[in-house]
Amino acid sequence: MTGWSFGSAVYGGAWSTPQMRALFDDAARTRRWIDLLVVLAEVEAEHGVIPAEAARQITDACASLVVDAAFLEECRAAYEATAHSTMGLIGAVARRAGPLGAQWFYFGATVQDIADSWLMLALKDARALLIADLDRAIAACVMQCRRHRDTLAPGRTHGQQGLPITFGFKAASWLAEMRRHRARVDEAAARMDIGQLAGGVGTLSALGPRALDVQARFFARIGLRAPDMSWTASRDILVEWAQLLTLVAGTADRIGHEIYNLQRDEIGEAREPALAQGVGSITMPHKRNPETAEHIGTLARVVRANAALLSESVVHDHERDGRAWKVEWHAVPELTMAAGKALALLAALLDGLEIDAARMCANLMASGGFALSEGLMLALAPHVGKQAAHKMIQALAERARRDGLSFPEAARRDAAIVAQLGAGEIERLLDPRAQIGQCQALIDRLLGAQS
Repeated sequence: MTGWSFGSAVYGGAWSTPQMRALFDDAARTRRWIDLLVVLAEVEAEHGVIPAEAARQITDACASLVVDAAFLEECRAAYEATAHSTMGLIGAVARRAGPLGAQWFYFGATVQDIADSWLMLALKDARALLIADLDRAIAACVMQCRRHRDTLAPGRTHGQQGLPITFGFKAASWLAEMRRHRARVDEAAARMDIGQLAGGVGTLSALGPRALDVQARFFARIGLRAPDMSWTASRDILVEWAQLLTLVAGTADRIGHEIYNLQRDEIGEAREPALAQGVGSITMPHKRNPETAEHIGTLARVVRANAALLSESVVHDHERDGRAWKVEWHAVPELTMAAGKALALLAALLDGLEIDAARMCANLMASGGFALSEGLMLALAPHVGKQAAHKMIQALAERARRDGLSFPEAARRDAAIVAQLGAGEIERLLDPRAQIGQCQALIDRLLGAQS
């Protein structure tokens, strides 16, 4: 396939991991559909729904069937001719099965029965891949929290330095968020892994008086649970999956965007790991661009866009609506692959993240030490009241900027503040480590809560 995205032979690796892409590949999907239909035929024969010989012919034909380029072309051509999603597959298998198998292949099931059951199996496998990368990212974040528990850094709000923090504290906020996502994945899993075998309008009408037994046995054989109710028009579970991946990819994007900004030349506090043969620019050889952080942001946008598209499938007409359902064919695989790639990149980014602790400390003081104002204000508050203390320190900061002084220099020269606090207390408060609040305690508490 040509193009720059998911199907590209050259660029496809930018949009999905190989393992994730293999789940949604045409050949793999078609093979799994066929395997599901073999199980269906066997279960139907067990319950007297179709002749046993028909099931045997179907099983034998499908066992030797190779889903190669020629077979897929056969299916494609018939799809183009009929405009029906599986008539090509039905015809291709029927031509290879015996006369009885050809008549009974795909009996009692709709396209959506097989497509939905396949999708739940694919997402079950995809979830395992996502969990593995999410766990890798969590482990890497734990390492960063421990390594930089005491590494001083500027804490910024509204793009400006606010108060001193430690870099471990910043990483701990990422860790807490990712742990919540890990719990959400497990919670969503309890509502996923359900099969679909419902027939035309969801009533299992084609499967006879033992339809529920057929359904239960079919799901047991393929490794899915029976739903409480047919869900041909109820797509909330897949929309929940999309929203969950929006959150997961959003956190990856938040972290990547932070690294992107910290890697700016004028900040220089963090740097994503460099590839051994990485090239930042073909015209500016010195550049080391934050390619990984940027691409995580691109992937997160793909996830969000597809999740918004998928939300349209919540509203169905009556018992089935192809307009809403077929949106899933595009959106679910694409957002799942993009989220998987984003998590894989995030894990590698966090694991190899380069931190410049000296630059963090230098940046904190390069702002003129104004990020130390809160400590002085809080120390003054018991003496003059909080609001009065705020006005005093605000005025001090304004005078310092006007006179070209650093905040510590201005504080040492302010007779009113020295009179209230004393020179020794002022010096203590002007040490950034005295103003990191409970950063270390919060990190310790979070790491101590690790299950």
